Amino acid sequence: MKRELDSVNNNLVVLGVTHMIDSNVCDICGSDKHPYAHFCKRCKKLVDRVDIRKKADKDARAKALKEAWEGEAFSCYYTGVKLVEDNPKDPRYLTFDHRTPRIESDVVVTAALINDMKTDMTEDEFKATVIQLNSRFAGGSFDGSVFDLKYWKR
Repeated sequence: MKRELDSVNNNLVVLGVTHMIDSNVCDICGSDKHPYAHFCKRCKKLVDRVDIRKKADKDARAKALKEAWEGEAFSCYYTGVKLVEDNPKDPRYLTFDHRTPRIESDVVVTAALINDMKTDMTEDEFKATVIQLNSRFAGGSFDGSVFDLKYWKR
């Protein structure tokens, strides 16, 4: 894991996420936090969410959350929709998607519905499939070659 100290501002940089040492604001959303913590309670809860499949890369999650923060709420990487943090039954529930399946270091924040649709596809495979679906819904044809998926394991 790449860590470096920004000696000018006395900040720790981990995988591109700046952690403000001895600061009173959350490194992700800018809310108040304890001076020796990196995140506010809200963001810490999201970073620490349990993934029963394998150990999560918390630095990658923090980076994804910071990129998804839009001043008042987190937004979906794929749709831009504001996400829900407290209701797992809501299709807009905040989840972490592996842009490449099973690669923990490359995650984005996305809506549960979109994450379920994407399943074991890479980001490019997902986009190609959605484009083909759009073509079919508009009365055109569907190119079945998009089903040649690299990570599909069912």
